[in-house]
Amino acid sequence: MNKSLLILAMSGVLATSCGGRNEKYPNTGTATLEKMVGAMTSIDEVEVGKNYYTTTGLIVRDEGGRRLGLLAKNDKVTVVSLNGLAGKEDYVEITFKRKSYQDIETADKYFVSLRYLLDRIVDYKDFDGKYFVIQNIATERLRVYEKSCNSKDVCVNKMVMESEMAVGEDTEATRTYVGSYRITDWWKFYEDHAAHYPSWYQDGYPMPPEAGSSFLKWFKSKYMPKEDGERKGDMRGAFGWYTAYVGPNHNAQWTHGTVGWGSDKDSLIKATKDYFTNLFANPRSSGCSRMNNEAIAYLREILPVGTPIVKVYAKEALLDGNRSEYTSKTKPWNYVLTKNNAYSTTNFSADKEKVESRNIPSNRRLEEGTFVMDTYPTMFNFTDGEEIGKTEAKTKTTGNVYRIEEQAMKGVFYVDAGLLENYSHPRHEKISKGGFKDEYAPKYMIMDESVDKSLAIYIASKDQAENDNAGVEYHETVKVETRGRVEMNFEDDNFTSEITNLYITGSKIERDSSPQIKLQLGVGAFVNFIMAPVEEDEWDLVVSNETLYSSNSTVKKFMKRFFKKGNSVPVKIEIGKNEITIKKTKGRNIDFTYRF
Repeated sequence: MNKSLLILAMSGVLATSCGGRNEKYPNTGTATLEKMVGAMTSIDEVEVGKNYYTTTGLIVRDEGGRRLGLLAKNDKVTVVSLNGLAGKEDYVEITFKRKSYQDIETADKYFVSLRYLLDRIVDYKDFDGKYFVIQNIATERLRVYEKSCNSKDVCVNKMVMESEMAVGEDTEATRTYVGSYRITDWWKFYEDHAAHYPSWYQDGYPMPPEAGSSFLKWFKSKYMPKEDGERKGDMRGAFGWYTAYVGPNHNAQWTHGTVGWGSDKDSLIKATKDYFTNLFANPRSSGCSRMNNEAIAYLREILPVGTPIVKVYAKEALLDGNRSEYTSKTKPWNYVLTKNNAYSTTNFSADKEKVESRNIPSNRRLEEGTFVMDTYPTMFNFTDGEEIGKTEAKTKTTGNVYRIEEQAMKGVFYVDAGLLENYSHPRHEKISKGGFKDEYAPKYMIMDESVDKSLAIYIASKDQAENDNAGVEYHETVKVETRGRVEMNFEDDNFTSEITNLYITGSKIERDSSPQIKLQLGVGAFVNFIMAPVEEDEWDLVVSNETLYSSNSTVKKFMKRFFKKGNSVPVKIEIGKNEITIKKTKGRNIDFTYRF
């Protein structure tokens, strides 16, 4: 497949990876969910006209038994008749507000199994645990806090972890909702019901791509499981290692991992915001909060079911600009990822000491590593939506991802104290609310007026001290934006070229930097390329659309001679101490040489 088309396909897949349609089990679609029954055991317990709530993902059928779609856990339905379906045991007719659900076909009548209905929601609203989570959608940052309140219930909480995340694409159907939620389930190696996005790992599936692979490799058919002798699936491991279901009113927006291994760290999260990918589409998600796999594994370790996850769209500040309570910037956590309990809500700990205590054999271990978490709170400045461009908002902006106008913003979020002051969700067409209708945050997240603000900072300096990830090996990163010479086979003259947005760390090009090359062939005759990562250390030289469809005769002659009918070719890259050479070796050669 053409690489540009493949990346376009990738973007569409990532933006729809929170659903499912395939039927494998009669009531819920999966073996695990089939076991998660509610309180109803017979039709005698069901009352016509009464509201019930689903206890798990639940298949909806029409009166002919055809599957119409899937309700999610804690969705509300009303029983309208006890007359069921022929050949389907314990089914009742229901109705619901269809607009609340996605991908359920319209029918005259709707039927579900009564065994997955309950007359109340187990919502965990009064859960009292040690930790809570605040996700700031505006800055794409997730932070975990330990509650710290005095005898008068005045709280100044302590941040224990901060992590970058990727939120939903900036479209009406895919933006991440704000709201106050609770974790309702943890899944290990989750996959959607249609298996469009097969589990990161399952026994019987091919092993996933190796660590260090690019996004593109996770789309290859050889990594998909077989069904009826054919490979099935669009993207392998889109939900990563763990997935946290949340409720109520979740809009099917979970918090989960992503493709890649622990050793890939944040690289594939950053890749979702890459300039090159965003030339084609925005590949973040359809509303889920996407994290690196080490981070989600640590959350699974410390956050039990019931833990609050509050999603806000807020300006950030520091209650204590000196961050005097934060003497350590990082903290290590050793883990061992095992094969056990794949696609299950019964998940053993990945903590290394606990795994060792269970004597898990080596052939059931997938990866062992150390997560060096950021324990030092860093605030990110708000960027007014009127002042940033469309592409910048998609990729590099960390303070206002959906470009909300400043006048719509209310209050602040103190990132070092886990407190909201005078905050309310922005009233804006791009901001939708889920979670509890009568709570925007639990009381220990709402700042008391007696809290001292004398050291507060509301605008961060550009040289603010950030996490130094002590213990992680670093190489200096060099940005290259320079001119160089070009040698082309069958041409007598040397040509000049410019390269921009090229970042070199050590002996490698940063894979999310999207280098751009401009080659001048003559007066007014320019050819433009983008360097696109493919696999491992491999790169393609991709011709821009502007060049492909140029009417300039010199450009057209160049394309016919050096690219024929193609628009991309693999290239070999050589990095020296002060020089980089990019060689097109397939067909008639082109060599770009830049000194820096």
